[in-house]
Amino acid sequence: GRCHVSASFKWLGVSLMFAMILASRAALPRWIVCALYVCRTGCANATSPLTRSILMDNVPKHERGKWASLESLNMFSWSGSAALGGVLAGVLGMLPLFAITATLQLCGTIPLVLLFDK
Repeated sequence: GRCHVSASFKWLGVSLMFAMILASRAALPRWIVCALYVCRTGCANATSPLTRSILMDNVPKHERGKWASLESLNMFSWSGSAALGGVLAGVLGMLPLFAITATLQLCGTIPLVLLFDK
């Protein structure tokens, strides 16, 4: 169902992120890394409407407004995480930061996996 599709796309996005890291470390042409990035971003972001519908189907109707506003707040937090990512990239470097991001994104699919049977 929807959870399977959403989790699959997110896992594909994580896999492509790790592929970006490996391609960069292997000094493959920059266009390959860019192509992996575009595909990764597409896979990671393609599931937003699907996960929103899953969320709305799994909360009581009278609480949907609250959850929709929390989801909007989550989208707003991306700007703060970008600033933090810039600082961390200067300290850790880009490739370790990509690995941390991919790992966190993989952990973020756990709630979807828990909904597989519903």
